[in-house]
Amino acid sequence: MALDKSIGVGMIFIASFVFLYYSIWVFILPFINESSFIQQFFLPRDYAIKLPLLLLLLSGLFVGIFVGKVLIKNQQKQKSKKKSQ
Repeated sequence: MALDKSIGVGMIFIASFVFLYYSIWVFILPFINESSFIQQFFLPRDYAIKLPLLLLLLSGLFVGIFVGKVLIKNQQKQKSKKKSQ
């Protein structure tokens, strides 16, 4: 198996685990007694909103930084082409 395929399979397993963990945390855990041993494997419920919001904000920040860098590089390329003509 090639390296890129094994990385892809690993990413699928990680994404599946995160989806399953979050789904159990949000949809099933509120109906389980708070004194149950299962509760110790999950964060408090208020993080169920805070963590995805934080991830959304960070991903938006990184996309914005990436787009900004690409625009700056393209502008610099165009300036260097105009100077060479």
